[in-house]
Amino acid sequence: MDNPISKRQKTQKETAASDEGQDFISNLPEDVRCKILSYLSTRDAVRTCILSSKWRYTWVMIPELSVKEDDFGFSTASEQMTRARLVKFVDILLYLHNGPIFKFKLEAGKSCRENNVRVAFIRWILHLSRRKEFYEFSCSSSSQHLFYLPTTLFLCRGLSILNLHDCRINLPSAFEGFKLMRVLELQGCVISGDDIEKLVSSCPILDELVLRTASFGLFNPYNELSLKICAPKLKKLIIHGRFVSLLLKTPCLVKACFDLEVRPARVNGRANLVEVLGALPEVEVLGLHQQFFAYLAARCLPDRLPLTLDKLKILSLDVNLASPEEASVMRLLLQNAPNLVELNLTNSTTDRGDRFSQSTMTCAGLWEIGSGSFFMSLRVVEVYEFFISRSELAFLKFILASAPLLEQLTVIKEQVTDAREKEAVVEILKRIPKVSQILQITLE
Repeated sequence: MDNPISKRQKTQKETAASDEGQDFISNLPEDVRCKILSYLSTRDAVRTCILSSKWRYTWVMIPELSVKEDDFGFSTASEQMTRARLVKFVDILLYLHNGPIFKFKLEAGKSCRENNVRVAFIRWILHLSRRKEFYEFSCSSSSQHLFYLPTTLFLCRGLSILNLHDCRINLPSAFEGFKLMRVLELQGCVISGDDIEKLVSSCPILDELVLRTASFGLFNPYNELSLKICAPKLKKLIIHGRFVSLLLKTPCLVKACFDLEVRPARVNGRANLVEVLGALPEVEVLGLHQQFFAYLAARCLPDRLPLTLDKLKILSLDVNLASPEEASVMRLLLQNAPNLVELNLTNSTTDRGDRFSQSTMTCAGLWEIGSGSFFMSLRVVEVYEFFISRSELAFLKFILASAPLLEQLTVIKEQVTDAREKEAVVEILKRIPKVSQILQITLE
């Protein structure tokens, strides 16, 4: 006869084994559970403490924290209540956290303009600055009032990645630099040219730098500034904003993109072209957008660049093909890029009324000067905002006569065309002499 006690124990063991099989996630190692929680928002990760005793304290070991103001608002909550909930949550989060904190990301929305949040922010940064393992910080807001970045941030000597949006930045006089900083992004921030120069030069191993404008602009719109970027290890540089001069000391730069918002005034002095492109011996990918080509053409042009861009493979340009100055810069640039593989060009011509004006004819003449196979590696050419002017056709003739290995020419017109007009344009393009035997022409 079976023992009822042993039978009951067997049933309990089977039930426990069944439960264990159904809740196998809770039985994973703690580091694995932390990894799972890292894919959730930090607020949701904290809420898992109610699941079971095994999950109760898992969240205190999450090494990457991300807090959003939107997570603390609800339909009936006032802005004041949302801010209070945000501050209380982050205070408790940092106080109870019991493991390393590698990353901290804060999306404060409109809260950054309130004094209690600013005071709390200083407190949070000071707490993080005491953690030697802390290396990545991101902060953004959606307030129309820029957030004053507390100087306590500059005590975080171990920072390697810093991403700031919509902040006012004033470097403290005693700032000694971020010796481990590799990635720096300032978007919509207000900062002086001197502070940019000091900040960048104080990051000796900086690898990536991004400076972008937003609603307020990176730079004071009433006091355009001069930018000097001195970063011997920099590999990637993106600048979008307004400035009167740009001086680069970036000998290792591989990828660069310059986007100038306003057309510069014509001034005399050393060529902008030399100050910018003469500092890019290693560049492989280069983008020159909006008014930057006009900036390069604003000063006297040299007969040639101080160096050949031997490693340049991909070139993206916004250029006014009807401007003799910009066309001259472009020709000079192309002749100094012998190994170019891909060229993307957007025609930024503003005056399209007279396609055969004197300036247009002058530009056409520029492309007819000289001959020879400049582009022995060129495979792809894309031309945007094409409207069949003499200068455009002269440019295409120059390219097609100089690129024996060109495989694809894509032309995108400035406006939608009907089938008859499209056929006529294709016929014009086909009649242009070409040296490549494998070229395919596409009109969109």
